Amino acid sequence: GKLQPTTTVFDFEQVQTAIENDDFQGEFRGVPVLNYDSIVEGEVPVGQGPLHTQYDGEGNAYTSLFIESAVAKWELPPWDDATQEDMSQAIVDKIGVQYNIGHLVIPGSDSQEPYGDWLVAMNKLQKDRGLNVGPEKPETSQLIDISGEEMEMIEEDYTRPEPHFAQVVPADIIDPIEVHKQEDNDHPEARWDPENTGQTRTREGVEVHMVSQRSQFFPDKIEARAGDEVTIHLTNVEQVSDMIHGFGVAEHNMNVVVTPGQTKTMKFTVDETGVYPFYCTNFCSALHQEMQGYLEVEPS
Repeated sequence: GKLQPTTTVFDFEQVQTAIENDDFQGEFRGVPVLNYDSIVEGEVPVGQGPLHTQYDGEGNAYTSLFIESAVAKWELPPWDDATQEDMSQAIVDKIGVQYNIGHLVIPGSDSQEPYGDWLVAMNKLQKDRGLNVGPEKPETSQLIDISGEEMEMIEEDYTRPEPHFAQVVPADIIDPIEVHKQEDNDHPEARWDPENTGQTRTREGVEVHMVSQRSQFFPDKIEARAGDEVTIHLTNVEQVSDMIHGFGVAEHNMNVVVTPGQTKTMKFTVDETGVYPFYCTNFCSALHQEMQGYLEVEPS
């Protein structure tokens, strides 16, 4: 509750003791509020606009300063008597970033054993750092070396708005799947053979079971009536890594990406008669541009 540019450190044992001794200063909406002075370990004056704190596992904390556009490095307790008398002595280093920093991340900081020598500052308002590309400007992420006593800015790159928070892990612990295996696809409307695809009329409109494979949709023609709800269950039958197919109908604001072995269901209503092309929206082969079909909407 104190509106000043400090980061407050609480002592967990003191918190437990305060709870056991019913050391409360009152309630907030029925929730007991502990006595602040009995549990606080110290208030570190990190700078203007403290927002987010990460840890390096070496006894140091790093706090982003939104207003100051900087990162402050400070020592965690226990503090000596001189530092407790003047908490500004806990500040070890400070480095400026561009521009307003929001969150920051250190590899492993949210675990018991942080393992990174690096910090990434995830800045929000880039303010002329990169090429002006219009109203939606990219934002900056800056890589900072924290392996030494003083922080050092190493590199800068650009990200889409808004970089909020992230996790950083070693590449060798990532073991993603390459495709959704056919035997693991439990979508009740999945189809794997073009001969089992097609459309049926329902009370709401038409229901289509469709598959996509290089370089054709099965079926490649859908017939509907004005006012129908069109339901499409699309299965990407590819079992090859990175062979993504898309399904787009521009006039109905539809664009769906289906990864290998995945089934997705999409629904939209067709109100006007006409012939509307649908097509693959992710490059998939030399015949990608021929991977298309038609939605024909007749009068109701």
